[in-house]
Amino acid sequence: MPSKLKRAELDRLAEIHSLNAAGVESMLDLAGARPTTSESLQFLARTLALGGLLSLAAGIVFFVAANWSRLAIFGRFALVELVIVACAALALWKPPTRIVGRSALFLAFIATGALLALFGQTYQTGADVYELFLTWGLLGLPLVLLAQWSIASAAWVLVFNVALLLFCGWPTSGGLFWTLFGTTHFHPDMAILTAVAANLLLWYGFETRLVAAVPDWVRRLMVTCAFVYIIWAGILAVADPVDFDHGRHNDVRVLLGFVVAMGAVIAYALHRRGDIYPLALATLAFIIVSMVWLARVLEFKDEGVFFVLALWLIGVSTISGKLLLVLMRRWRAAAA
Repeated sequence: MPSKLKRAELDRLAEIHSLNAAGVESMLDLAGARPTTSESLQFLARTLALGGLLSLAAGIVFFVAANWSRLAIFGRFALVELVIVACAALALWKPPTRIVGRSALFLAFIATGALLALFGQTYQTGADVYELFLTWGLLGLPLVLLAQWSIASAAWVLVFNVALLLFCGWPTSGGLFWTLFGTTHFHPDMAILTAVAANLLLWYGFETRLVAAVPDWVRRLMVTCAFVYIIWAGILAVADPVDFDHGRHNDVRVLLGFVVAMGAVIAYALHRRGDIYPLALATLAFIIVSMVWLARVLEFKDEGVFFVLALWLIGVSTISGKLLLVLMRRWRAAAA
């Protein structure tokens, strides 16, 4: 009989009773917390089904690409559009939350991106690459919301962040984002802070259920994406010295954005007292940015710099790990 106890509850039991390795093994056996053979086979079947779905989506894209010269323009578009129509019909026949309907909508989401890429390649629209992913995310959002599936939600998060990453990393002063933000007061570095804000707002929406409910791992994926940009902003702010005489005061604004974003995540995580993961990411961001700052200040004048950086890394990591462990134990005890 499957265990109704969650992992955190089993961990608390092991901690309260100071169980050794053998005791933990016995507890897991008595609680029925280990997956049975049928559950393991069911997980394997779901994994293989997801792999098949992804392979099918990739097969459609590669089939069009491999037969590009043999297919007329109408044939290329008809093939991808028929896939989308077939997926929509299948989702109507077997609507979510059935796995067939979810898979069909997810496949339609992938095919939407392929259709946009096909359109841009065929007619050479001149659009930036980030616009492809941004349009894909906007057009595919209704499909993801209808699918009500964590896999589809995670795919949308990745597509959205690829668009932001391309916009921040290779700005060309063109396209939709630059129409909205490309003024004389907007600096390219501020695009990274815009990406931070977008991800944190979505994460907050997921956490508070303002946006469609998603599982914990998708929310963690979103906050992880946010911290990619937070760390990026922090490194940009501390990697070079600030020079007010040559207009480098933008570094101060980026550093302020880094501090505000970090403070907002830490304050919210401490307020909710539910998940230690955002605090762990904040710790990682602080360690990375502080290491970059120390490396710039010390200027690598001799081998002793590596020793100082190693000591700093060991010390900060140890203290942070201890604090996170204490917080996690306190939160678990309070929730018990």
